[in-house]
Amino acid sequence: MTSSSPTPLGAFRPVPRTGVIYVMTEAERLGFRMHHPDWCNLGQGQPDTGPLPGAPPRREGVGIERVDQDYAPVAGLWELREAIAGLYNRLLRRGLPSQYSAHNVAVSGGGRVSLMRACAAVGQINLGHFLPDYTAYEELLDIFRRFTPIPILLAASAQY
Repeated sequence: MTSSSPTPLGAFRPVPRTGVIYVMTEAERLGFRMHHPDWCNLGQGQPDTGPLPGAPPRREGVGIERVDQDYAPVAGLWELREAIAGLYNRLLRRGLPSQYSAHNVAVSGGGRVSLMRACAAVGQINLGHFLPDYTAYEELLDIFRRFTPIPILLAASAQY
Protein backbone atom coordinates (compact mmCIF):
# COMPACT_ATOMS: atom_id res chain seq x y z
CA MET A 1 0.00 0.00 0.00
CA THR A 2 1.22 3.44 -0.75
CA SER A 3 1.15 6.43 1.54
CA SER A 4 0.24 9.96 0.66
CA SER A 5 3.19 12.22 0.01
CA PRO A 6 4.94 13.63 3.08
CA THR A 7 3.75 17.05 4.13
CA PRO A 8 6.06 19.91 5.06
CA LEU A 9 3.99 20.48 8.21
CA GLY A 10 5.43 18.40 11.04
CA ALA A 11 2.09 18.03 12.81
CA PHE A 12 0.66 15.76 10.13
CA ARG A 13 1.65 12.19 9.40
CA PRO A 14 1.41 10.34 6.10
CA VAL A 15 -1.93 8.50 5.98
CA PRO A 16 -1.93 5.15 4.21
CA ARG A 17 -4.27 4.71 1.28
CA THR A 18 -6.44 1.71 2.08
CA GLY A 19 -9.64 0.15 0.81
CA VAL A 20 -11.62 2.20 -1.70
CA ILE A 21 -9.07 5.03 -1.65
CA TYR A 22 -6.24 2.63 -2.52
CA VAL A 23 -8.24 0.92 -5.27
CA MET A 24 -9.42 4.21 -6.80
CA THR A 25 -5.91 5.71 -6.71
CA GLU A 26 -4.47 2.65 -8.44
CA ALA A 27 -7.30 2.57 -11.00
CA GLU A 28 -6.74 6.26 -11.82
CA ARG A 29 -3.03 5.58 -12.20
CA LEU A 30 -3.98 2.93 -14.77
CA GLY A 31 -6.30 5.29 -16.64
CA PHE A 32 -9.68 5.04 -14.86
CA ARG A 33 -11.89 8.10 -15.24
CA MET A 34 -15.44 8.40 -13.94
CA HIS A 35 -18.08 8.13 -16.67
CA HIS A 36 -15.56 6.99 -19.29
CA PRO A 37 -17.28 4.36 -21.47
CA ASP A 38 -14.39 1.89 -21.10
CA TRP A 39 -14.49 1.88 -17.28
CA CYS A 40 -17.08 1.02 -14.65
CA ASN A 41 -16.88 1.32 -10.86
CA LEU A 42 -19.33 -1.32 -9.63
CA GLY A 43 -18.41 -0.55 -6.01
CA GLN A 44 -19.71 3.01 -6.11
CA GLY A 45 -22.96 2.96 -8.01
CA GLN A 46 -21.89 2.61 -11.63
CA PRO A 47 -23.10 2.00 -14.19
CA ASP A 48 -26.22 4.07 -13.81
CA THR A 49 -28.57 2.41 -16.24
CA GLY A 50 -31.42 4.84 -15.72
CA PRO A 51 -34.78 4.23 -14.08
CA LEU A 52 -36.15 0.71 -13.91
CA PRO A 53 -39.30 -0.03 -15.93
CA GLY A 54 -42.37 1.09 -14.00
CA ALA A 55 -40.32 3.06 -11.47
CA PRO A 56 -41.59 6.46 -10.33
CA PRO A 57 -39.87 9.47 -11.89
CA ARG A 58 -36.47 10.33 -10.42
CA ARG A 59 -36.01 13.45 -8.37
CA GLU A 60 -33.66 15.85 -10.11
CA GLY A 61 -33.17 18.07 -7.07
CA VAL A 62 -34.19 18.64 -3.48
CA GLY A 63 -35.11 22.06 -2.13
CA ILE A 64 -33.91 22.82 1.38
CA GLU A 65 -35.49 25.61 3.39
CA ARG A 66 -33.06 28.10 4.91
CA VAL A 67 -34.18 27.17 8.45
CA ASP A 68 -33.19 23.55 7.71
CA GLN A 69 -29.64 24.36 6.61
CA ASP A 70 -27.99 23.56 9.91
CA TYR A 71 -26.38 20.48 11.40
CA ALA A 72 -28.60 17.52 12.13
CA PRO A 73 -28.51 16.03 15.63
CA VAL A 74 -25.37 13.93 16.18
CA ALA A 75 -27.33 10.65 16.21
CA GLY A 76 -29.46 11.68 13.21
CA LEU A 77 -32.97 13.03 12.79
CA TRP A 78 -35.44 11.44 15.19
CA GLU A 79 -38.02 10.75 12.46
CA LEU A 80 -35.43 8.99 10.29
CA ARG A 81 -34.21 6.93 13.23
CA GLU A 82 -37.81 5.90 14.00
CA ALA A 83 -38.37 4.91 10.37
CA ILE A 84 -35.16 2.83 10.31
CA ALA A 85 -36.08 1.07 13.56
CA GLY A 86 -39.56 0.33 12.18
CA LEU A 87 -38.15 -1.08 8.95
CA TYR A 88 -35.67 -3.24 10.85
CA ASN A 89 -38.46 -4.53 13.12
CA ARG A 90 -40.72 -5.37 10.17
CA LEU A 91 -37.97 -7.12 8.20
CA LEU A 92 -35.93 -8.82 10.90
CA ARG A 93 -37.69 -8.76 14.27
CA ARG A 94 -41.26 -9.70 13.41
CA GLY A 95 -42.82 -11.62 16.29
CA LEU A 96 -39.92 -11.04 18.68
CA PRO A 97 -40.77 -9.64 22.11
CA SER A 98 -38.19 -6.87 21.92
CA GLN A 99 -38.48 -4.25 19.22
CA TYR A 100 -36.10 -1.46 18.32
CA SER A 101 -36.96 2.22 18.58
CA ALA A 102 -35.24 5.43 17.54
CA HIS A 103 -33.22 5.13 20.76
CA ASN A 104 -31.45 2.08 19.26
CA VAL A 105 -30.52 3.76 15.97
CA ALA A 106 -27.83 6.24 15.02
CA VAL A 107 -27.37 7.69 11.54
CA SER A 108 -24.08 8.98 10.22
CA GLY A 109 -22.52 10.02 6.94
CA GLY A 110 -20.48 6.88 6.26
CA GLY A 111 -18.71 3.90 7.76
CA ARG A 112 -15.69 5.73 9.14
CA VAL A 113 -17.83 8.34 10.87
CA SER A 114 -20.01 5.69 12.50
CA LEU A 115 -16.96 3.71 13.61
CA MET A 116 -15.39 6.84 15.11
CA ARG A 117 -18.57 7.60 17.05
CA ALA A 118 -18.81 4.05 18.37
CA CYS A 119 -15.13 4.01 19.36
CA ALA A 120 -15.39 7.36 21.10
CA ALA A 121 -18.15 5.92 23.32
CA VAL A 122 -16.22 2.81 24.41
CA GLY A 123 -13.90 2.60 27.39
CA GLN A 124 -10.63 0.67 27.78
CA ILE A 125 -11.26 -2.75 26.18
CA ASN A 126 -9.69 -5.70 24.40
CA LEU A 127 -11.11 -5.83 20.89
CA GLY A 128 -10.87 -8.76 18.51
CA HIS A 129 -11.08 -7.98 14.81
CA PHE A 130 -10.87 -10.18 11.75
CA LEU A 131 -8.13 -9.93 9.12
CA PRO A 132 -8.66 -9.39 6.31
CA ASP A 133 -11.64 -7.12 6.83
CA TYR A 134 -12.74 -3.53 6.33
CA THR A 135 -9.46 -1.63 6.10
CA ALA A 136 -10.68 1.29 8.19
CA TYR A 137 -10.67 -0.97 11.28
CA GLU A 138 -6.91 -1.32 11.45
CA GLU A 139 -6.32 2.41 11.08
CA LEU A 140 -9.06 3.15 13.62
CA LEU A 141 -7.67 0.76 16.21
CA ASP A 142 -4.27 2.38 15.88
CA ILE A 143 -5.70 5.86 16.53
CA PHE A 144 -7.86 5.03 19.55
CA ARG A 145 -5.48 4.08 22.34
CA ARG A 146 -8.32 2.74 24.49
CA PHE A 147 -8.32 -0.49 22.50
CA THR A 148 -6.01 -3.41 22.86
CA PRO A 149 -6.43 -4.80 19.33
CA ILE A 150 -6.49 -8.58 18.96
CA PRO A 151 -6.22 -9.52 15.28
CA ILE A 152 -7.96 -12.77 14.35
CA LEU A 153 -6.62 -14.14 11.07
CA LEU A 154 -9.19 -15.66 8.74
CA ALA A 155 -7.96 -18.60 6.70
CA ALA A 156 -8.57 -18.61 2.96
CA SER A 157 -9.20 -22.38 3.31
CA ALA A 158 -12.26 -21.53 5.45
CA GLN A 159 -13.61 -19.43 2.56
CA TYR A 160 -13.54 -16.12 4.42
